[in-house]
Amino acid sequence: MEELRGIVLKGPDPERNTVIPWRCADLCEEIAEPWSVKVRAQTMGRWLRRLVMTRLPPRPYHPKKDPDAEVTL
Repeated sequence: MEELRGIVLKGPDPERNTVIPWRCADLCEEIAEPWSVKVRAQTMGRWLRRLVMTRLPPRPYHPKKDPDAEVTL
């Protein structure tokens, strides 16, 4: 499970993988090669929940955003 956590946190390799964020189906394909394990996307989602990892991507951050102009309530 710790190796799976490392794969998820490292993210996909842009030269080898065609996806930008991981999806459960992509992670299933990624672990099928080294561990010779075939799992469904539903099982991968269960494993990610067990690792307390969300499947939601982070909100986008605009590079020209001015943090001083942000209004805090």
